[in-house]
Amino acid sequence: MKSPKIVAAIATVFLVTVCLTAAPLQQAPVRGGGGQAPPAAPGGGAAAQAKTATGELAKVDVAKKELTIKGADNKDMVLVWSDATQITGVEGGAQGLSGKTGATLRVTYTERGGANMASRIEVQEKK
Repeated sequence: MKSPKIVAAIATVFLVTVCLTAAPLQQAPVRGGGGQAPPAAPGGGAAAQAKTATGELAKVDVAKKELTIKGADNKDMVLVWSDATQITGVEGGAQGLSGKTGATLRVTYTERGGANMASRIEVQEKK
């Protein structure tokens, strides 16, 4: 029979190995500003870095929940929205966007799965 010291040493090595292997799998704590959690991305999932785009509304497809804006660089940018997306500056929500072609939009979005997911769409008043 093996000595109790050898069994204890093997058990200790096994325990340390398991702990060191599992440590990288643990998630680091989220550190938000001022103790606040970062905003949740629409549709659930992990929050991504929010970006802002401003441009002229070129096209709206309400059925696909998709809009295209033309930026100052004259390039088109396609964005999608969800039911959780806040739409301000227009009556009727997403339906109201379809009558605003040419209006200036300011869109807050995140890049997820190759798509630009809008969390906020603001129709800017003409100056």
